[in-house]
Order: sequence, then C-alpha cells, then structure tokens
Amino acid sequence: MASTLRQLLPQFLIMMLLYFALVAVLATAGVEGFVPRIIAALVVAFGYPAALRRMGREPPAWRRES
Repeated sequence: MASTLRQLLPQFLIMMLLYFALVAVLATAGVEGFVPRIIAALVVAFGYPAALRRMGREPPAWRRES
C-alpha cells in the first residue's frame, strides 16, 4: 500500500498542477464557467495517464496486466 501511494502521489500532484494551469489558461483566454472546468478536469484525468502509457512512462501501479 505504501509503495502504491509513493508511486501515485507524484502523479496526482502533477495532474493537479496541469488542471490548475489549464484553468488559468482558460481564464486568460476569457473562458469562464463550470462546464469548461469540468472538461479541463476530464482532459487531464484521462489524457495524462493515456499520454504516459503511450510513452511507456506510467508508474507500475497503472500498468495493465495482460
């Protein structure tokens, strides 16, 4: 359990930073509202792990067993 937490905590923090950066970019572009923020959260939540898997850089806790 502690090993999994050690693997996933940095990924969670990176995803949070990406989300806040994306929301800041949206705010700078003048896009405000609940729906754009939810879309940004979904893009980060699904896009970041998919990008890491595609690059082969995902943590062992995210690896799919085949």
